Amino acid sequence: MSRLIESIKLLDGKFYNLFYHEQRMKHALKVLFGNDREVALEKSLLEQEHPSRGLHKCRIVYDDMLSETTFSPYEPKKISQVKIVEDDDISYDFKYLDRGPINRLFEDRGDCDDVLIIRKGRVTDCSFSNIVFRKGLRWFTPVSPLLKGTMRQNLLEKNKIEPREILKSDVRSFDTFKIINAMLEFDSPEIDVSEIVF
Repeated sequence: MSRLIESIKLLDGKFYNLFYHEQRMKHALKVLFGNDREVALEKSLLEQEHPSRGLHKCRIVYDDMLSETTFSPYEPKKISQVKIVEDDDISYDFKYLDRGPINRLFEDRGDCDDVLIIRKGRVTDCSFSNIVFRKGLRWFTPVSPLLKGTMRQNLLEKNKIEPREILKSDVRSFDTFKIINAMLEFDSPEIDVSEIVF
């Protein structure tokens, strides 16, 4: 079984969204390994030497026996266009280190910066992030993403975004979209839906 991964935002020495990362790790350990151990992320991370200035990605690779933590400077990837790709069989319910199926879809992006993955006619995620769509003043996120991201969960609980079934045929009915993940919060740039390439 592939090992798992968590990517955590570290800004000026502060770790973000640890509660949601802990919940996801606990769920994965329970379901995949039958392991009920506590996950005390904050305690574990603060005990390690980590950067105190700037924006970094904290990367935890783990399974039921051990984990490795690394820190690297983070520069957001510029996304201008995404290309729709379809795969009815793709599955990524847990944040596996092995991203082979997603990486293969990403290779089909052509001149675009990323892909928007459609499964059985329904919008799911981009290759490394969840997606949210704006219509008027409201923001929506696909009800069935490939992976339930930590930032997505945070925004849902704060009622900043709403879950909705979004079909491929619905995409053009929205005004703009954003990509969100642990490193890209809700203040990431809005992109016009015309930049989604069919």
